Amino acid sequence: MSTPGLHCVLAFLALVFPHTVAAQDTPRFEVFGGYSYLRLSNDSGFESAGLNGWNVSGRFNFTRRIGFVAEFRGGYGQRTLTPYTLFLPIPGNPNPVVQTEPGSFHQHTFLFGPEVSVLHHGRLSVEARALVGVTQMNTLLLPLKQPIQMPFGPNGEPVIFSRRTIQGGAAFTGSVGATMDYRITDRLSYRILQPELLVVNFVGTTPINLQLSSGLIFTSGNPAPTDSSERRFLFGLVAGGSLTKDVGQTTIYSFPLPSGGQGTGQSRFYSMHKDYIVGPMVEFGVFQHVALEIDGLYRPMNFTFVMAPSDKSTHVPSNTIVTWEFPVLAKYRFPAGGVSPFVEIGPSFRSSGNLNGTAPSSYGGTFGLGLEAHARKLKLASVLRYTHWAGEGLYEPHTKWNQMELLVGVSL
Repeated sequence: MSTPGLHCVLAFLALVFPHTVAAQDTPRFEVFGGYSYLRLSNDSGFESAGLNGWNVSGRFNFTRRIGFVAEFRGGYGQRTLTPYTLFLPIPGNPNPVVQTEPGSFHQHTFLFGPEVSVLHHGRLSVEARALVGVTQMNTLLLPLKQPIQMPFGPNGEPVIFSRRTIQGGAAFTGSVGATMDYRITDRLSYRILQPELLVVNFVGTTPINLQLSSGLIFTSGNPAPTDSSERRFLFGLVAGGSLTKDVGQTTIYSFPLPSGGQGTGQSRFYSMHKDYIVGPMVEFGVFQHVALEIDGLYRPMNFTFVMAPSDKSTHVPSNTIVTWEFPVLAKYRFPAGGVSPFVEIGPSFRSSGNLNGTAPSSYGGTFGLGLEAHARKLKLASVLRYTHWAGEGLYEPHTKWNQMELLVGVSL
């Protein structure tokens, strides 16, 4: 290579990869772009599937530790339904099994929310995030592997059932995750991994899906202001129980009597016992006396059904609903001596399975009052939390919208 050509190459490398790779200040703006993989769980009658796509986001840094993220994602692939039995009076085939071919599926998601620095070690940095937003899904057309003939036409003629159509639409979405970045230069970093748990509330279900992203980060703007607050990261365990029942619903109905009159009865859904709660927690120090706590709480719910008309009684054994709650709470500690009171407030997200005909709402708001003490390196806390969950539509039974919980936490 000629000397002038070599000089041009060196000048270009010096521009793109400057020598000052150990910058001490965080840039004001960051833009990320890269590949994303979304693993959809088997829920609502769908088989599990994987979507390949892209992920683009922008971050504005308020301080060296706190930023605000707006993110736009797209995922593309195929989905199909698990085989199911169609209970219809069809001559010669009263209960056909419906099996569908895969159909083209895509979803686009817009999320926004805070991102907090957890660790900076040399060129490696780790951030934690909690985002909310909306997901738009396309209408899914699924051809049947074997068309089914049904005698239900307008004039009694047979109708060929040859495909299932699953209507698309928009759904509330929340995610909890982290990022792990490696700084190459002052302006360029590589996002090694961005793992997240994504919850999409669609058609009454809230499955937990895993999303992984990786790509490049470009930074610009003046440095963000320094943050003199103490750098803290706590991890621990939360356990406790519910102070309120999960379900309580009574319906009065009428039925015809053999004599020609009308009788009345009632159906009642109720919880036989209060449930336990347990799960991990993480806490990030933000400012002096202010922290952000994120919990992942396993909470089974239960209900029993009793139908009691005037001439008979039906009792259905207890059913279990499996739920995970993800409160994202801003916490303020009041300065005090050995025992410090605190308040916390923020959104809560909920994923549910084993529904047994229910559809617990996927989001709500939480407020808590607690006390905190130290035992050497351990931090002990007890908190009384109130959560108001969103409505649940026409599904029965409804879980109670207002819930009280008493929790104890140990963190290090």
